[in-house]
Amino acid sequence: MMTFLRNRMFLEGVAFGGICGFIIGSVIAFTLGESSVEALRKLLHRRRTIPFEYLYQ
Repeated sequence: MMTFLRNRMFLEGVAFGGICGFIIGSVIAFTLGESSVEALRKLLHRRRTIPFEYLYQ
């Protein structure tokens, strides 16, 4: 019986954390707006690209 209670509490914690994470992420995305998110994506994409002009040497 104790194992069932422990598993239930764990699953409730996972569900609660997932719901809270979804709500917090939605609030952050709504606050930043689409243009800020797109600018952040471009910045991250620019850092991941390889500068091929340095490889030609």
